[in-house]
Amino acid sequence: MTKVVPFKRRRRARRPRQPRGQGWWQRAKDYGGFLILTVVLVAAASYFPIGGASGNVIAVDGDSLRPREGGADIRLHGIDAPELGQRCENAQGRQYNCGTAARDHLRKLIGGRDVTCKTMDVDRYGRTVAVCRAGDTELNRQMVLDGWALAYRQHEHRYIGNEATARNNRRGVWQGRFERPGDWRAMYRSDASAD
Repeated sequence: MTKVVPFKRRRRARRPRQPRGQGWWQRAKDYGGFLILTVVLVAAASYFPIGGASGNVIAVDGDSLRPREGGADIRLHGIDAPELGQRCENAQGRQYNCGTAARDHLRKLIGGRDVTCKTMDVDRYGRTVAVCRAGDTELNRQMVLDGWALAYRQHEHRYIGNEATARNNRRGVWQGRFERPGDWRAMYRSDASAD
C-alpha cells in the first residue's frame, strides 16, 4: 500500500524586523556623512582650485605668478620666458638682462588688476600650470605676442603664430640676439629645475 503524503508549501524566509526607527536613523547617518564629505570637498576646492584661480598676484619672472596672499606659484601654460639673470643683446648689440625685462613686462600687463587663471595641468614641481587673464588680456598670449616669451612647443602649439608675429616685427627679445630659455637653462644651470 502506498502512503499519501500531503504537499507542504515552502515558507519564504522572513527578513528580520528592524527595531522601530533604525531605518530612518541609518539613512540620516548616511546623508550626514555625505553632507560632511561635500563640505570638506568644497573647502578643499577653495584652497586648491581645480578649475582655476583668481586674485591679486605678482609676476615672479616672465612666465610665473605668485599670489600676494601666499600660496603656490602659477606657471603660465604654453610659454617660456627668459630666466632672471639671462642676458640678451638688443638691436645695437648691447647686453641687457632680458629675464628681468620679461618679468617687468608681465608686471606691466597685469597692471595691479586681479588675475583669473584656468588650470590646465600641474607640473612636476607641484605648480599649477594655467592660462591667465588680467581683464580682457590673456597674459600667456600677450607675452609671446610682445616678444617677451616664446611658444613652449613641448607643451602647447597655440602660441606659435604669435611667436612668428613677434619675430617678424622684431618685438621684445627678437629685436636682437638671445638664447632660447631652455638652451640657456641647460647651459647655465646644473639642474635646469625652473622650466
